[in-house]
Amino acid sequence: MITKNVEILNSIRGQLLVAMPHMDDERFKQSVILMCQHDNEAAMGLVINKVMPHLDLNSLRKKLQLKRAFFDGDVPIYAGGPVESGRGFVMHSSDQMLPDSLPVGSDMGMSTQLSMINEIAAGTGPSHHRIMLGYAGWDKGQLESELREGLWFHTTASLEFIFHTPPEALWDKCFALAGFNAATLSPKSGSA
Repeated sequence: MITKNVEILNSIRGQLLVAMPHMDDERFKQSVILMCQHDNEAAMGLVINKVMPHLDLNSLRKKLQLKRAFFDGDVPIYAGGPVESGRGFVMHSSDQMLPDSLPVGSDMGMSTQLSMINEIAAGTGPSHHRIMLGYAGWDKGQLESELREGLWFHTTASLEFIFHTPPEALWDKCFALAGFNAATLSPKSGSA
């Protein structure tokens, strides 16, 4: 899905895309997505707040026949999005980048190599990481249309915020940081 990087004005690459309370697509309800690509051709991101039930690093490691985990293997695996749900991605701090890792913002990267999962399992990977299956993707102009419709808002992303906020609290915290309470927002605008 990652295409040759063609920059666009107002790209939200490296930012968080947050579903508005009235998002009716169940696949994205209360989702927080780290945008990894946003250019003139397409947009791609990883949902960072949806833990996959009944799947952890230990079970994934066994399924993929990877090295035995150096540490407690019950590290959760995240549902990165509905596209190619069997494809693995690692969102991680930029303290360890592989040759094919993609920088996402100033302090984060994304990798798709099994060797990154092996390094994480061995305890030698990046200091912060989330392993996910699948991604969220938009065709040319689709995300811009959804933004105009008010289905999403975007905000800054930071390593500290993403990795030190419990996943189940990320959606509410994004609204709080923007100065809103998600429960009080209405999808309809009106006049006073």
